[in-house]
Amino acid sequence: MSRNSDKANTVLFRYQEQQAEANGYIDYNSTQRPRSVKKVTILKDAENWRKQVLQEISQKMLKISDEKLSDYMIRDLNDDLNKLMREKIAWEHHIKSLGGPDYIRSDNGRVAGGVVIRGYRYFGRAKELPGVKEILKKQLDDKDALKLKKEQTKSQHQKLRELEERADVAYYGYNDEVPRFGYDTKASVMIQAHEILGDLISCDEILDDKATSLQSLDDELLQFERKATQKRTKKFIQDKSESIEVGENLLLIDDAAPPTQEEVEKFLVERRRRQLEQQLDV
Repeated sequence: MSRNSDKANTVLFRYQEQQAEANGYIDYNSTQRPRSVKKVTILKDAENWRKQVLQEISQKMLKISDEKLSDYMIRDLNDDLNKLMREKIAWEHHIKSLGGPDYIRSDNGRVAGGVVIRGYRYFGRAKELPGVKEILKKQLDDKDALKLKKEQTKSQHQKLRELEERADVAYYGYNDEVPRFGYDTKASVMIQAHEILGDLISCDEILDDKATSLQSLDDELLQFERKATQKRTKKFIQDKSESIEVGENLLLIDDAAPPTQEEVEKFLVERRRRQLEQQLDV
């Protein structure tokens, strides 16, 4: 008797479904949801199936946070959530292909929470499962180390930029050299020679006219070097001889005009000729 009633109920249920489909009514139940999204060709139906998937995800998200669940139940729920997430994405792509809104790029309906480890998402208490916690801790440490490395690299680049801004063309010596004491006139050259050689050179008239130039030489290090050079020069000359003799290999330069290139070449050729004559005893 029971079997006959079950058959009658089954037939009645099928008849009611056919009537509902004929009238345009669809029961959006998880048991009736098509496995392939491509079977749905109506945009409204695809959006309703997506809403049904979101509701199921929300229910399982609340359930997976229950502290009374065992590890096995948590793993099963987490697997179901991952399957539902993939199904949700499939419906969203199908809705976009049917001309509907782009839920993939928008924040509408986006499921928050969970962490991804090697393409698998863990929700709720699934993040506390044995083995998962250690992996999450390692990922966090790696992320902190990468962030610290980026900050150090950024700091180094900032320091280099500051140094480049401070080191202009003058630092690299690209500017023209500017004399320390103005242009090298005859008077300034004689003054500097007198400061180095002292009494070995006489330029009283020039020193009288340019006495003010000597007062500007207030660099202590420069004065010290000049005094030391003067002492060494005097000692060298006293040890060598009391007077400086001009050798035959020295070229005397007239103060009025510097030697021309032809005169220099002639002098060099003549000096080389004398050296060869001495070597060959000619």
